[in-house]
Amino acid sequence: MKFFEKISQAVIPHKPLSLLGFDMGTYSIKLAEVFQKKDEIILNGFSQVKTFENTIINQIVKDEQLLTTYIKNLLANFNPHSNRAYLSLPYEIIIYGKFTIKNPESAEVIEKQINDEIPYKIEDVYFSYFIMPEKGSYTVYYLVSKKDNIEKIKNVFLNLNIKLENVDADFINLHNFLEFLYGPENKVVIDWGNEKIKLYFSNKEVPVYTRELFNLGFKHLKSKIQRELKVTYDRAERYIHNPPSDNRRKIIKDFFKEYIKKLVDEIKFGMEIARSKYNLNPEIFYIIGGGARLPGIHRILSELLKIEVREIKIEQKIKINENIDPQYLDVLNTQGVLSIATAVKKFI
Repeated sequence: MKFFEKISQAVIPHKPLSLLGFDMGTYSIKLAEVFQKKDEIILNGFSQVKTFENTIINQIVKDEQLLTTYIKNLLANFNPHSNRAYLSLPYEIIIYGKFTIKNPESAEVIEKQINDEIPYKIEDVYFSYFIMPEKGSYTVYYLVSKKDNIEKIKNVFLNLNIKLENVDADFINLHNFLEFLYGPENKVVIDWGNEKIKLYFSNKEVPVYTRELFNLGFKHLKSKIQRELKVTYDRAERYIHNPPSDNRRKIIKDFFKEYIKKLVDEIKFGMEIARSKYNLNPEIFYIIGGGARLPGIHRILSELLKIEVREIKIEQKIKINENIDPQYLDVLNTQGVLSIATAVKKFI
């Protein structure tokens, strides 16, 4: 299902030949460029840049000048063919909800209901909605985000001659993209970031529930290894992926087991909420973000959860530019998924 064509009022007059997809977080900015050639979708390139923590705080742009510099450098390194951009907004700055109506043709009634449901004035936000027929009524799913943060990003893009043509929510772009790759499924996406982990629950039609795990971001495991083994933060990260062969290996393995146990307990708790409140029984799990690159993590979680945890393979539906090193596919299929999902939105 295609969900929320646009949150802004921008009108796209024709299908573009290529688009940029931006995924902007507290620690990095990721950029993908996708072409459509006849019936073929082609990933032309992907790049990312680390950011200072004071550039984007709590997913809100705090330093437009720094953000401009980062994106300028990213574009200079990337040298894209297009200047037409789509953007994914993080869950934290999105209001997502639903309500039931009898008459789906009354835009004024829908807008008033959205205004009544959100803690802001309707004129202070960008919003979009999707109407789904039910038995004897219609369900309106709405998406809302404050204008001020989006305007900051629009200003940065304008200064860099980038045309921001579409803004959507990260969990919606992921829902649509995974449906494009694998078809409709009751699924959970584990967005495994440095700061925290987000669990996105979707039924076969729409996203229904998100759970945030603030104490289980990747940095908590790295910080514990750093403290206990008295090494640098960067070395602690390398040890997670490639533990030393001495007695420190067992220490790291024990930390990892404890960390994964906490994560599995939280996932199971989230699944119980999804079953009881949303009548959702997940059939499949996916992992994106840095945590998806942990050695053997798909197998480990699959065994512990007793549910398939499928590795994302974008190359099954998207042609990869021959200039992209095949060994880089691991990054594209984990940390690059959201920016690619954003870039292909118009083509799927």
